[in-house]
Amino acid sequence: KDSNNAISRRDKILSNMYECEYITAEQRNQAKNETISIAEQKEDKQFYNYETTFAINCATEYLMENLYNFEFRYDFSDNDDYNTYQDSYNEAYQNAKHHLYTDGYQIQTSIDLNAQENLQDILNEQLSFSKKTKEDSDIYNLQGAMTAIDNETGKVIAAIGGRGQDELSKTYSLNRAYQSYRQPGSCFKPVAVYTPALERGYTPNSIVDDSKFKGGPSNSGNSYLGKITLRRAVEKSKNVVAWKIFKEITPKVGLSYPLKMHFANIVDNDYYLSASLGGLTNGVTTVEMASAYATIENDGVYREPTCIKKITDSEGNVIL
Repeated sequence: KDSNNAISRRDKILSNMYECEYITAEQRNQAKNETISIAEQKEDKQFYNYETTFAINCATEYLMENLYNFEFRYDFSDNDDYNTYQDSYNEAYQNAKHHLYTDGYQIQTSIDLNAQENLQDILNEQLSFSKKTKEDSDIYNLQGAMTAIDNETGKVIAAIGGRGQDELSKTYSLNRAYQSYRQPGSCFKPVAVYTPALERGYTPNSIVDDSKFKGGPSNSGNSYLGKITLRRAVEKSKNVVAWKIFKEITPKVGLSYPLKMHFANIVDNDYYLSASLGGLTNGVTTVEMASAYATIENDGVYREPTCIKKITDSEGNVIL
């Protein structure tokens, strides 16, 4: 915006670098004598900062675990244990994030900007029917999130944290893909009910009873099919069947599966039969759910849903 100020600032920094012996006098003079050419401004593709904030979170947690020896936990004895852990997590997170910003790390990610842009357009279009905004804000009230994982690598290639709006591109905003926990509903059934059941003797052809019973849930549309195969129950997302199987395998066994896949907000109050239908106290994120389905696709082998491919320190040493 001001070429004179920019050049004088450049020259001051070069002089400081020479005084601190980062560069020689010859390098300083050569840099000062370089001709300044103004690059043509490219059209700004608005990705609304979601890919950046997600990458920062992934890199911060990597530093927490591998450089500062923070031990991540997902299973807790009670709510006090959970709250104590959250306090220690927040403290360690802020410390690692400070070092990420100040220690000169270089981060290479798996984010595909084309996928990021395309998914952002899809989310914007799907929610475009609602233009209502929050009080004292231009931010849309109705929001959503999306996460895409490449099943070949297990890496996140896109993380959409909300609807795209011009004002959001000016500052880092809430990234709902990993920061907002919501009820997963029926897509939680394969994670906490059907996969555990299949590993305990059930098959797609096992016969289950889709009949309403006292004290149990209702099916969508109050439709009940009686004796059907497990495959059919999954296809039709039958609440009754999921509830019965979850009771049989027990909530402790069922919820052990999302815990093994590092779901971060499973708490004491989730160990009830309603969890079989995705009714959780805090809920889950789209990153966690995408990771769970990617694990099923990967023959049950869990891979941390990160977008980090490589980290180098200020001296170019590879630390990841």
